[in-house]
Amino acid sequence: MTRRFENGAGLPRRQRGISLVMALIFLTILMLLGTSATLNTNLQERMAGNTRNRDLAFQAAEAALKDAETTLTAWRTLVFDGTVAGLITYDPNDPNQDHGNDADYWGSTNWSSSRSPAQSLSQVAEQPRYIVERMPNVAATEYYRVTARGVGGDPNAVVILQALYTYTPP
Repeated sequence: MTRRFENGAGLPRRQRGISLVMALIFLTILMLLGTSATLNTNLQERMAGNTRNRDLAFQAAEAALKDAETTLTAWRTLVFDGTVAGLITYDPNDPNQDHGNDADYWGSTNWSSSRSPAQSLSQVAEQPRYIVERMPNVAATEYYRVTARGVGGDPNAVVILQALYTYTPP
């Protein structure tokens, strides 16, 4: 049996290696897709962690507001001149004190002289704190603005909430 070769000279046809080149291109594309997927997964994992930290900070601030609400009758009889930690009086004539919703002011406030809920929270970097401002009374109704600060699992996750409480003596 005689073998015939296409080039007629009795030599096998020369290989061009296109299969190898295509396989390398395909592997490179797969590698790029895998790297992109890994980077995307890492980003989503960090975003989920940040969301969890913010939620923890929000819940901590809510816990501080709840503590302020439940202890309203205890601290409303104290002196609001700054001598009791976390209790201050609002002064409408002081332009520096009308900070209400000023995030810069509350972000730089010295929270060490504030009040803290009796019950400590786990999974937070810092326990929540709050400051109570006695606002001007309207008739017999007393008004108090409570500003609470909560920190999440990471000290960089901070939430500051405010609530206005009223008390009308019986």
